[in-house]
Amino acid sequence: MIPRVATGPEFLQSVIDDPRVWKWLTADGFDSPLQIAPIFDQGIGLEFEGGGFFFHRLGDGVMEVHTMFLPGSQGVADACRAAAEFLFCGTECLKIVTKVPVDNVPATRLTEKVGFRLDYVQPQAWLRGGELHDVRHYSWDIDLWVRGTEGPVWARGRCIEMENTRKGTLLAYRWAVMNNDYSVLEN
Repeated sequence: MIPRVATGPEFLQSVIDDPRVWKWLTADGFDSPLQIAPIFDQGIGLEFEGGGFFFHRLGDGVMEVHTMFLPGSQGVADACRAAAEFLFCGTECLKIVTKVPVDNVPATRLTEKVGFRLDYVQPQAWLRGGELHDVRHYSWDIDLWVRGTEGPVWARGRCIEMENTRKGTLLAYRWAVMNNDYSVLEN
């Protein structure tokens, strides 16, 4: 599965504008969908059948992901994995973060299924339906991502295939040092 890099906010905005989607992306007090256009140039939009992701650059290789798919979309977990591969191999990204209100059960399941790690819970931080909900904060760093792939040699090769040789080399050295496994540098 290969993501389409968005050249503009239109497609992702059309998904956000669907009332079945935007109700999950906004807290109480918003009478209309959020607008992605004002921040579009500060991140990367990736499009798939039925929706996609917007990765907002936070600095220092960290990106916050906003997930938006129409209900009933198929292959969303695979799309998430493909997006992570694109980010970790093809860009400067070293860590993806997201936050999920506990009442958004499908988003929680997706986040945990693809490999995000729960960092902390912010109590009563999201008002929806007149009720305060806890918000779970998750992260998925490049080291955790590599552990969920075919391994560091494969990940380094994917970076090189995506014409990001420098990132592949840094990924290999990072793996070698963090895991005391220098065999990855022999290839």
